[in-house]
Amino acid sequence: MMYLNIRFTQPQISVHTQLSKLEAHSTPARLSTKNQQARSNQGATQMSIDIDTYPSRHSYGYTNHADFARQYGQQGFSDLAQSTSGHTADAWNIIENAAKPSAKTLQNMAKGEVTEFINKGKNRHIVAELIPDPKITVHPSEVRGTPDRGDVTVNIDTDAFAQTHFTRGQVETYLQQKPDVRQWVTEGRYDLYA
Repeated sequence: MMYLNIRFTQPQISVHTQLSKLEAHSTPARLSTKNQQARSNQGATQMSIDIDTYPSRHSYGYTNHADFARQYGQQGFSDLAQSTSGHTADAWNIIENAAKPSAKTLQNMAKGEVTEFINKGKNRHIVAELIPDPKITVHPSEVRGTPDRGDVTVNIDTDAFAQTHFTRGQVETYLQQKPDVRQWVTEGRYDLYA
């Protein structure tokens, strides 16, 4: 007896899925610094002393050019005016009196000059004055310069948003096993495992 053997396979469908993925990474803060150290930029000047000895030296004879010209220039003008007026008075005296009989005008004038010269030597006066102290000016030491306060700055730069990356999910389907129907004939038995 003839047997009809039928073998069939069902189709197999495979599904591969990949989930959606959202990645978010924060950016580390970026640190930068500016470091300029403070400096004093200051220094002290030397103390100095100015001593003006001219007033004391002037009192006992030392005179600079300006004071010498001022003093003796004025004295020269005074002596010139006195000498001019004296010669003018002597000239008028000679004009008016020298021609008179028994007048000894020139002798009297010469005798008066000699007497005046002698009396001038006798009437000399010495004036004692206190010698002034020298003028001393002290310039104290000073601290000069402007301090530099420096600049130590720390800057921190950050991003406002995190960096994100989105991977879309996927679904893949494929036919893993095709459907199949096979038929064959055997005699006297069923062929179950063919």
